[in-house]
Amino acid sequence: MDNDVLVFAQAMVVLVPTVAAFVGIGLGARILWRKGSRDRVGAQPVDDRRLERLETAVDAIAIEVERISEAQRFSASLLVERLPPRAADIKSPTSVKRVNTPH
Repeated sequence: MDNDVLVFAQAMVVLVPTVAAFVGIGLGARILWRKGSRDRVGAQPVDDRRLERLETAVDAIAIEVERISEAQRFSASLLVERLPPRAADIKSPTSVKRVNTPH
């Protein structure tokens, strides 16, 4: 046989099993990963009391965030009223005054 054919055969003897091993490891890891993640998903039953507590907590947080935003708007309007008027505001004949309604 030719020397080039022998070198090619030796390279393929090493290369083909190596690639096959990498593909087998990848497929095995994927199968094990999917099997492990599938088992854990159905393990915990849905607890209605826990969902109700979570819903109550989210509602309370939403109310507090709304209160914070109202307080920030009120503080900003107080700061605007305290500042001296700017030159652009003095020249304008109509000035609209904002009214904050407390809650």
